Amino acid sequence: MVRWKTGIIDLVLLKGDLNIMRYLYSILLLVTSLLWGGNFVVAKVLVPYASSMTLTNLRWIIAVLCLVPLVWLREKKLLPPRQALLPLFLMGVTGVVCFNLFMFWAVERTSANNVGLLSTLNPVSIALFSFLLDGERMRPMQIGAMLLSFFGVFIVLSKGDVASLLALQVNTGDLWMLAAVAMWGVYSVLTKRVMKWVSPLMSTLYAGLFGLLVLLPINVPTFEIVNPDAVFWGALIYVGLLSTVAAMVFWNIGVQKLGGTAAGMYLNFNPVFTALLAFLILGERLSWAQLVGALVVIAGVMLFTRSRSTLLRSEARA
Repeated sequence: MVRWKTGIIDLVLLKGDLNIMRYLYSILLLVTSLLWGGNFVVAKVLVPYASSMTLTNLRWIIAVLCLVPLVWLREKKLLPPRQALLPLFLMGVTGVVCFNLFMFWAVERTSANNVGLLSTLNPVSIALFSFLLDGERMRPMQIGAMLLSFFGVFIVLSKGDVASLLALQVNTGDLWMLAAVAMWGVYSVLTKRVMKWVSPLMSTLYAGLFGLLVLLPINVPTFEIVNPDAVFWGALIYVGLLSTVAAMVFWNIGVQKLGGTAAGMYLNFNPVFTALLAFLILGERLSWAQLVGALVVIAGVMLFTRSRSTLLRSEARA
């Protein structure tokens, strides 16, 4: 009888620990979204100094240089197992090269509003490719929560002006952004798969390294920085260390522990944090509609997370 009671206590403690860990992973993903939201604000500072492709290469050069000693100190090795090389290479191609290039081409051909709006399809893309490639299940409540959060993003991006959303027109830039969203979905599935062999640190390092090996030779003929100053280097350090190294590692941990679909829901916070940071740092106007939209996004993410926890408990009992 004592052993039975001890087992129940252990089970309750274990369940509590698991819930605490889920909250911690959720916080990591929120920090990731905050850092990526800040990245859009800092990008406005960096754009006059260099092309988008050059800035992408610079941020990943900084990231790789920082990740090499971190991986060595953490794991005492730098080479991943042979079976991880192909998915790591594909992560570099999809998440570093294709996603960034497609996004830059989209920005050149369509409005920033269209790009921001279409980027909110990232969670849908992750859920879709997780289902198609990994068979990851979704319950009707999760789909409803995803739509609710997506509606909140619409409110944030449109600032409550429905007419601005109805007036959107599809062009080649929009199609490039849809391609970028698809690449992020595939990258997230690859991230989850490669975690069977490597850590989040090593996966981020090699995705960046393989991405640079592909992207840097393309950029060499046009690689140029115009009048760099202290503001440029400070902003570059932010995008290189925080929004790339820290954010990508946190993202990979979140995908590993919570799954691609659940982690993808937190991307809906990106435009929320961007609006808040633009208000605080750049002095841009923050409307009541955007605040309401932010609350809708949070409600959708919480509902999705709660639904997923219920699904995991049901599968555990089965």
